[in-house]
Amino acid sequence: MRKRAAAFILTAAMIGGAIWFSYRERTKQPEEPENAVWRMLDQSRAGSVEGYLECFTGATRAQLEATARGMTLPKFSDYLKGSVGLVKGVAVYDIARSGPEDAALVVEYVYQDRNERQRMTLKLESGVWRIGSAEGSQRIQPLIPYGKPVTEAQ
Repeated sequence: MRKRAAAFILTAAMIGGAIWFSYRERTKQPEEPENAVWRMLDQSRAGSVEGYLECFTGATRAQLEATARGMTLPKFSDYLKGSVGLVKGVAVYDIARSGPEDAALVVEYVYQDRNERQRMTLKLESGVWRIGSAEGSQRIQPLIPYGKPVTEAQ
């Protein structure tokens, strides 16, 4: 009797899990273009060279792959961790889709002493947004530097 009850409970749990997983996949929201930026930052923090490169496509990816090989993968990993380690905050805005598989956005990186703004174009490939190109960063001097109490600002 106990074996039948255990088998029944196990079977019910497996069916329930399958239904839940199926429902979750059907209700999954499509990826948004800004997810490419967040993924890129996460992979940089982790120092994952391959994960970082997966966030890019086309000529930009080819150029980054060449840079990574030229630096050696461990040094490129350290570079990724070091560069994102200086970032205090990130804002993504002006998201514009120019088609179902094309988008552009602006990323603003907040550092201790400055902000840098960069426009990126993105491509949707196999359901995943990837960065196709990034313009050079524009340096912006904030009115109040990061971390400075507003009461000290003039």
